[in-house]
Amino acid sequence: MRHCNSVFSANDIWFLQDRDGLTKRSLYLALCPICNKNMALYVHFDLKTNEWYEKYYYSGGVERIKSRLKKDLLYTKLGFKNKFRAPWGFVWGDNREIKRKGKITGIKQYACDFFGNKIPVKIIQNE
Repeated sequence: MRHCNSVFSANDIWFLQDRDGLTKRSLYLALCPICNKNMALYVHFDLKTNEWYEKYYYSGGVERIKSRLKKDLLYTKLGFKNKFRAPWGFVWGDNREIKRKGKITGIKQYACDFFGNKIPVKIIQNE
């Protein structure tokens, strides 16, 4: 998002269901780090005109657009992250050695993401 001649990322993203020929609808919510103003960016793709549309909302407009789009809400980025606490998005594997008395006895495999979430996937024992 862009405001006060600075570029910053959104604090939360609402993913909305498709409606009336509008697809890929989302609402980006943020707080400007310079002026502390509430901001929202509504983005959607119109199938009729085959174009992307963006519209910014500030202060009171943010609350109005949130209340209007709340009925179309599928899920939020923060809600999804807090609910599952599992790696999502781009996920990679991390292998860790299990050592006992200086010898490697096995390997633990983890799935990790860029948000710091990590879950064990498998333990391979050497015998």
